[in-house]
Amino acid sequence: MSDTPLTAPIAPSDRLSRRQKPWLLIGGCLAVTTVLWVAGRVSIGFGGSLWPWLAPSQVVMLWSFTCAALAIVVVSRAQALEPLIGGLDNGVRLHRRLGLAAFLLMGLHVVLLCLHAVQLGQSAAVMLVPFWPGARTVDIAVFYLLAGLGVLAYAKRMRHELWLNLHRVIGVLFLLGTAHASIEDGTIRFFEPLRTWIVILLLSGTVAWTYRVLLFRSFGPRFLYTVQRVVQRGPRVVDLELRPRDRRMMYQPGTFAFLRTPSLTDHSAELHPFSISGSPVKRDLRFSISQVGDFTRAVSDLSPGDEVEVFGSFGGFTQSHFAPYRRMVWIGAGIGITPFLGMLEFEKSNDDFRRIWFYYITRTPEDAVYDSEIRDRFLEADSYIDYNQWTTTDRGRLTAAQIMEEVELGDFAVMLCGSSPFVEDMVKQFLALGVPAERIIYEHLQFR
Repeated sequence: MSDTPLTAPIAPSDRLSRRQKPWLLIGGCLAVTTVLWVAGRVSIGFGGSLWPWLAPSQVVMLWSFTCAALAIVVVSRAQALEPLIGGLDNGVRLHRRLGLAAFLLMGLHVVLLCLHAVQLGQSAAVMLVPFWPGARTVDIAVFYLLAGLGVLAYAKRMRHELWLNLHRVIGVLFLLGTAHASIEDGTIRFFEPLRTWIVILLLSGTVAWTYRVLLFRSFGPRFLYTVQRVVQRGPRVVDLELRPRDRRMMYQPGTFAFLRTPSLTDHSAELHPFSISGSPVKRDLRFSISQVGDFTRAVSDLSPGDEVEVFGSFGGFTQSHFAPYRRMVWIGAGIGITPFLGMLEFEKSNDDFRRIWFYYITRTPEDAVYDSEIRDRFLEADSYIDYNQWTTTDRGRLTAAQIMEEVELGDFAVMLCGSSPFVEDMVKQFLALGVPAERIIYEHLQFR
């Protein structure tokens, strides 16, 4: 078998990365909202009082509604939407950005209304202070409630279930706010196409919220497994091996699934996402879990035979996005090695030759709990793999420039998984060295 690199031409449609495609959808929705507002004002008329503050305030609030609805849709956990949003992992990143945009636009809307009130000779307090003469107290109270909940939503130390419940409440309030705005006097109410569009967004957000919060556990992609083994791989890393009770979940290497553990009474109602570290050609399912929270530490208490509900699979961190590329760079930092373990196992049986440079980054050699497993497997792979276990205490931080010195010339794709700061820094380095964005795919170890 020759290890001569092979590269296939990339079709123009493939040049859109999984992160670019959903932004085209988002931009398109915002454009539709804007065009319909303009068309509505043309139909109704541009009154003098609209300028310079009232008209922009209406537009930015419509943008806020649009972003809020899309923020709910992209994390609905509907598998049919995965190709559209680039996988649920990418949907979570979109959700954070869209949610923040919705809150900022809502704040800008209030600022513009304050300026409009001042222009009319009123006090800005009419838009900011509840129970002020002429103030819309309910609207002001909802604004402050949403603003407060929005700040809490980005608190990283909040318990997982409390954080989830907070997001559910915010979603309901935004949907109710959108419904309220659609019946208020103004462009939405008096211009049928715009009202129809807002109703479509409202219904989309409502259906997505209902499916995720109320229906997912009953109607989602649910599979019943039992615990086969719980293997402690290190002080804070455990392997959870599951066996299907009847039908097994089909998945691509690199994806993840949600787990529910009825036997852990303190966590029986919770759903937690974990990357799959096994191969789809095997019957059993394996998850490699970093024990950094209450639930993950409790995983060690599971016993053989305990029931586990698996929902999935989800995510777009798979090699299928890079099918035309015969050269790949895999970089897994810490527990970010997890999806690559499944990919490596799959390389033993997929009969698809690639040239792969594989980096497993840990702080110390003792932290590299999967090093021996990788060394046992990479020589058996159908692909030609250069494996490098990189410890930062001995060799310093690995850089994209150092990797580029090892990788032979030609087209190649990069897959990254690790903590958010690590991944973001490495992506910037590769981009600075001229690697096109469509040839970089990454996954953060962060789901909130």
